[in-house]
Amino acid sequence: MAEFSIQDAAFTGFRLVREHPRSLGVWTLYALGLSLLLAVVVVGMMGPDMMKMSALGADAARDPTTVIALFSHLLPGYLVVLGVALVSNAIFGAAMIRAILHPTEEGLGFLRVGVDELRQLGLGLLTFAVFFGANVALLTVLGLIVAAIGGALNVTAGSAAMLMILGLICGTSYLAVRFSLAPALTFDSGRIDLLGSWSLTRGRFWPLLGAYGLTLALIMVIYLLSQLIILAFGAVLNGGDITAAATPPDMSSLAAYFTPWRLAQTAMTAGVSALVWPVLFTPPTAIYGLLTASGAPAAMRRA
Repeated sequence: MAEFSIQDAAFTGFRLVREHPRSLGVWTLYALGLSLLLAVVVVGMMGPDMMKMSALGADAARDPTTVIALFSHLLPGYLVVLGVALVSNAIFGAAMIRAILHPTEEGLGFLRVGVDELRQLGLGLLTFAVFFGANVALLTVLGLIVAAIGGALNVTAGSAAMLMILGLICGTSYLAVRFSLAPALTFDSGRIDLLGSWSLTRGRFWPLLGAYGLTLALIMVIYLLSQLIILAFGAVLNGGDITAAATPPDMSSLAAYFTPWRLAQTAMTAGVSALVWPVLFTPPTAIYGLLTASGAPAAMRRA
């Protein structure tokens, strides 16, 4: 059975950035455009209601009907954000797969809009539906188990909820690992194939989990360091007041939201995203390339 290096898989994105510095600039512009688009959608469609919801969150005597009414107003905005996220993931995800499997097709940061991206979008929608159904079924089963055990062992409601959350996290993580190679498989085969990943990952769950766990740890380090730098820069722009830099934005209107500091913060965050996204997206494709001999970084191969 072909094996792979957990460490080298997790560092695939860093190697990609080092080998394609020009693409990093393209990805930064892409992330900036996406951030501005999402900000316009969120503030324009949801801003005032989100501020009302936030205010209600601190009110112990809040009226449930008011909360439900606000949520119904927010729902269309959430659906638009979800749609934008799925499309963006399809475009950028396909670019990262292309960068690993076909590194000579760089073009404009490996970004395209074509049939490969449409397949990734279809796969994303299918995956979302499968995970939604699986989570509903898992919660139902966990609820029945916890109810049966809780009655016999006098488990408190809080403990029962924690057990259900833990079970849901474990179940979702298992499915995420087993389906993790589906995007690369879909791109490489030219057809939407979610279940094919199940066969490819059979017997490899723990190494895959280790690679993805290390990847997430690296992303957390990058994120925390970048947030410290952004906060420090914001404090400088706000006359040394770090609390002003960390204050939630005014979402009452687009004009109130897009302050000079908020625009600067958005630009800096886009730069961080351009580095984090390749780190997040590329390990599964690099592993897929090695397991299927479709192409993988030579550094990942080991006896």
